[in-house]
Amino acid sequence: MSPVLKKDRMAKGPRKTKESAGSRDKIFGLRLRQRRTFLGFSQQTLGEAVGMTFQQIQKYEHGTNKISAARLIDFSKVLNVPINYFYAGLGDIGEKTPKGLVVSDTAQTSLDEDPILKKESTQLLKYYYQIKDEALRKSVQKLVRQMAEQSSKETSKSKK
Repeated sequence: MSPVLKKDRMAKGPRKTKESAGSRDKIFGLRLRQRRTFLGFSQQTLGEAVGMTFQQIQKYEHGTNKISAARLIDFSKVLNVPINYFYAGLGDIGEKTPKGLVVSDTAQTSLDEDPILKKESTQLLKYYYQIKDEALRKSVQKLVRQMAEQSSKETSKSKK
């Protein structure tokens, strides 16, 4: 860079860069990963369906890169969900929204603690809905509920 250009450049101040991804992008990424894994798509498969590499899908899922509105539309079509799937639970997401956004009805301290967004929850739902017999699915649901109730009782006893 010539000294004249460098001087002009310094007079203008630091170069503006793209705004980095934030909390909303992490939520969009978590929802993207959740739906992709629920449908059994690999990052490669999803990437090919929307015309990008699996690395870009990975960056979106981790919240490293921002997801444009156009990309959300592409993803919603391929993943067969309405566009508001990605926005569900966000509420008012203005500029002054705190970092720890609430993405469900229950209070939480971070996105990582929301059980619905965990990989094991997505896998459990996927396997649950692979059970074609409705009566068997209801039995599984009842069994899991009973196990959770029993676990709660045991936890309560151990705290006393």
